[in-house]
Amino acid sequence: MPELSKRKKEILKAVIDDFIATANPVSSQDIKDKHLNEVSSATIRSELAALEEMGYLTQPHISAGRVPSNAAYKLYASELMQNKPLTKKDIEIIKGQFDGRLYDMEEVIKKAAKIISDMTNYTSVVLLHDDDIVIRNIKLVELIEDTALIVIITNKQVLKDSFVTLPKGFDTGYINTANELLNSVFTGKNINDLGDIDAIIDGEISAFRSVFDRVMEIIKVNLKRENIVTEGEYKILEYPDNDRDSARKFINIVQKKDNLNGLINESDDIQFSVKIGREEANGLDNCAVVSAKYTLNGKEVGRAGVIGPVRMDYGKVYSVLNYVCKMIDEMLKN
Repeated sequence: MPELSKRKKEILKAVIDDFIATANPVSSQDIKDKHLNEVSSATIRSELAALEEMGYLTQPHISAGRVPSNAAYKLYASELMQNKPLTKKDIEIIKGQFDGRLYDMEEVIKKAAKIISDMTNYTSVVLLHDDDIVIRNIKLVELIEDTALIVIITNKQVLKDSFVTLPKGFDTGYINTANELLNSVFTGKNINDLGDIDAIIDGEISAFRSVFDRVMEIIKVNLKRENIVTEGEYKILEYPDNDRDSARKFINIVQKKDNLNGLINESDDIQFSVKIGREEANGLDNCAVVSAKYTLNGKEVGRAGVIGPVRMDYGKVYSVLNYVCKMIDEMLKN
C-alpha cells in the first residue's frame, strides 16, 4: 500500500482509537470533535473516503461511520499506536504475583499466563521451548514394597509424580546403586542428546533395565515437549465483535495446543509479533494475536501472547507483555 500522509495517519489513528474504545463506527464529526478540531469536516470526510478506497476503512452502511480493516489494525500496531505505560498499581499487581521464589518453570509460565489474561482481559498463551532442558539430578525414593518414587530435577522443572515397580527380592543396596547409575548416565545431559537408551545401557546393568526404561518414558512424555499454558479462553464471549459461531470456533482452536504453538511461535528473531485476521491467525475470524519472546541470558526460551478481538487494546497488551516477559527473565536468572 502507498505511504500515508501525516494527516491520513492522524485520522486513521483517531478512527481506530475510537473504535477500540466504543465498538461503534466512527463519523467525521466524531473525529473533528474529539481529535482534529482545527481541520474542516469536509477535509476529514475527503480523507476518510480516500482511506476507505485504499483499503484501511470500511463503511457498514451508507449513513454509518467507518470501521478499521485488518490492514488498518496492522499499520496501527506497527506504527500508529501509543504504548500505554503501566500504572503503579499495575506494576505492583504483577510484581505481587511473582513475589516469592518459583522453583518450577511450569509454575512460572502458569503464573505468567494468569497475570497476562487478568491484566488485559483477553485469552493468554505462554509457550516454553524444550530446546535447553538439562537434567540435573534423578533420584529413586523407596515408598512401599516393590515401588519407588522417581524424582527428576531439571534446570526448568521438577517431576515427582511418577513411580516405578522394582524387581522382586531387590536388596537394600539396589536403590543406592540405581541412583548412582541413573545420575552417571543422565546428569548434565540435554534431553535432546540422550539418544537411544540401548546405546547407553549394556549387559552389566541389565538388572536396572526397568528403571532406566521408566525414566526414559517419563522424559519423553513430560520433558521432550513444549509446555503451553492458556488462561481466559472464554473471555472472548465478553466482546460484542464475535457472534456465537465465531466464539465457538475460537474456543475450539485455542483449546488445542498444536494450534497455539503455530499461533505464537515465531521463527523470526523479533521481540513482538502481530497476526491479524483469518489468514494470519490460523483461521480465527475477527481476531488478533500479539506475542513477545522472553529470554534467558539473551537467548529466547519461550513466547508469551494474547489472543483477542481485532479491536483489542494494543497499547495495553504491548506494555503488559513487555513487563511480564522481563519479569520471567528475572525469575529465570535467579
